[in-house]
Amino acid sequence: MIANTKKYLKSFIVALAFMAVVPSALVSAQTPQASSTPQPRPQCSATQNAVSFFPAWYDNGLCIDGKIVPPNHFDKKDTAASLSKWIGIIALNLVTMLLYAVGYVSLGFIIFGGFKYMTSGDNSSGMSAAKTTITNAVIGLILSIMSVALVKFIAMAVGG
Repeated sequence: MIANTKKYLKSFIVALAFMAVVPSALVSAQTPQASSTPQPRPQCSATQNAVSFFPAWYDNGLCIDGKIVPPNHFDKKDTAASLSKWIGIIALNLVTMLLYAVGYVSLGFIIFGGFKYMTSGDNSSGMSAAKTTITNAVIGLILSIMSVALVKFIAMAVGG
C-alpha cells in the first residue's frame, strides 16, 4: 500500500512538472516569427507564459517594452555592474521558480496526507501520522508563499 502511494505521489510530481514545462514551450514554439527580418532581441510578453504554472525567467525587470533586455542595458558605461545586476535579476527569478516548485510539492503532500487520513480507518497511529503530514505541508506551503512574496519584493527593489 505504501509503495503504491509513493509511486502515485512520484507520478503526480512528474505530471505536475510536465504540465509546468510543456505548455510554456508549446506557446513559445507557436509564436509567429518573421522570417525576413531578424530580431535583435527575443520577444517577451505576459501571454507567452499564461499557461505555465511557473513564472518566466525574464520576469521582474528583464522584459521592457516587450523585449528581453541585454546585459548592458542597466548601465552603458559600467558593463561589469550592469552584468552583475542582470545576473542578479535572473538569479532572483530562478529562486522564485524554485519556491513555486516547493509550493506545488507541499500542495501534493497536503493531498497525500488527506489520502492517508481517509484510508487510515480506525488506526489512530495512521490518523496522527496523516495529521502530522498535513500540518507540516501547510507550514511548508505558508513558508513558500511568504518566501515568494519576499523574493518578488527583493526583485522589484533590485530591478527598479
